[in-house]
Amino acid sequence: MELFVRVDDRLLHGRVICAWVPFVKADVLIVVSDEAATDSLRMAVMEACADDGLKVIVRSVQDIVSGDYGGNSGDGRGMLVVGSLKDAMRLYEGGFRFSSLNIGNVHHGDGGRKISLSVILNGEDEKLMERFESLGVKIDVRDVPTAEPVPHKK
Repeated sequence: MELFVRVDDRLLHGRVICAWVPFVKADVLIVVSDEAATDSLRMAVMEACADDGLKVIVRSVQDIVSGDYGGNSGDGRGMLVVGSLKDAMRLYEGGFRFSSLNIGNVHHGDGGRKISLSVILNGEDEKLMERFESLGVKIDVRDVPTAEPVPHKK
């Protein structure tokens, strides 16, 4: 399965379902969240966002690292949404490789650097982005697919 990987601290919301899923042409949306994967109510609400042609699956970081994509590891296109750059790096360091990373929503109100209306990075995020780039992962900062990518380097 070909997967588009996005960091979005809101995980699953209208912009993901209505803009990104059609753009990616995804037939499966994998929400990666340790918290949601252990909360049956949150998981049920997210999985209820599925519709004709789209399956929504909630998994933990370890599930994905272990290869548990919810029975959808074959053909098709998917989108994987993770809540933080830290969890994206946990995936990558665990062996789940990707060549590009879309950063759409990261909100740190603790004096972080604002690079767009939807992306405010703290020091740890900055270091993680640098590390991803040193590993050859292309960083794409934009909230919707029709927007131009936002420059993110200092």
